[in-house]
Amino acid sequence: MEFVSSYFITNFILLCIEGVLLINCIIKYNEHKRLSNYLFIIIGITIALTLLDAIKAYAQDVKNNIPIPTICASISYMLLPTCIFVFILLCGQKMRKKKSFLLLIPLGINFIVYLLPFFPLTRELVFYFGVNHSNTISFYGGHPALRYTSHIISAFYICWLVYICIMSLQAKHISHALNIFLCVAVVIIAVLIDTLGEANVVNTSIAVSTIFYYLYIFAERSKYDALTNLFNRAMYYSDLPRLDKMISSVIQIDMNGLKYINDTFGHQKGDECIIDVANILLKVSTRKMFAYRLGGDEFTVLVVNTDEQKVISTIQIIKDELAKAKCYCAIGYSYRDDKETQVSDLLKLAEKNMYLDKDEFYKNSCLERRKATQEAQN
Repeated sequence: MEFVSSYFITNFILLCIEGVLLINCIIKYNEHKRLSNYLFIIIGITIALTLLDAIKAYAQDVKNNIPIPTICASISYMLLPTCIFVFILLCGQKMRKKKSFLLLIPLGINFIVYLLPFFPLTRELVFYFGVNHSNTISFYGGHPALRYTSHIISAFYICWLVYICIMSLQAKHISHALNIFLCVAVVIIAVLIDTLGEANVVNTSIAVSTIFYYLYIFAERSKYDALTNLFNRAMYYSDLPRLDKMISSVIQIDMNGLKYINDTFGHQKGDECIIDVANILLKVSTRKMFAYRLGGDEFTVLVVNTDEQKVISTIQIIKDELAKAKCYCAIGYSYRDDKETQVSDLLKLAEKNMYLDKDEFYKNSCLERRKATQEAQN
């Protein structure tokens, strides 16, 4: 009973933070499953770390039992970089490309190193517990290169978070970079404090950083279209003046035959087609491309600081992906050769080229086209 009360008193603030985060994750789970799953893992790890620290301290002071502190310390060292790795996934790291899976290698090495204390021949290489002159269990360090493996790998993952910040800054996602940087700064300070042996504040720091980033993410959701996860119309009008001088090309996309799909197969099927087009745009977009759903089946991509040949090749990739998905879209683009050309002129030219492409499609198909306004056609 004394152990339980001491644990809750020592970790009261952390448990309150985790409780609030857990309740919100459960409430929002159906809306954001991927995000919530990462948060559940972080909550579980941070609570497990506090429990392991408490059990280890209790076993050292009271039970005089060598195996228990060894088990608790080893698992703690395994979980710390794992928690930071999951935070990287929370911040948007995609595990789709082969090189992304290289991030798992340090985690595997960390697990192997902290299994060594369970084997007699390798126990003292990393760390070990023994009975001191007071007849209690004390922690003894092994080789520094192995003992601090968890901290070294945690530092590597923190550097990767800094890399994510830099990429976000280059893509002009300043608010995203700033929020990740603040979270990284808190965790760096906490890891340094823990490494110097002053206090163990890493668990609380990670939890605070996570809930801070969680609140930021939900504030950011207002920028995205609910159906497609592309930027919405409000974000489009916000980005136009912000990106004005950097915009080199505009791509306009409008679905062909959506009315026919809605009338024949129902609006749910029409929504599925819209989502398919959006997913293709998300797939092919680089950090220099900003894709928006302006409403209905209208999409716009603003391309910054990119040469025309790259824009043309990207459009061809979009067309190829649309053909695979059996989605029919009209696509038009415009390119700014000099800074004197106004963005408004780029938008008009891209729209005009898109309508020309749409005309060509309907001439070669048997679908009935909805009437467009004379202004749009001009």
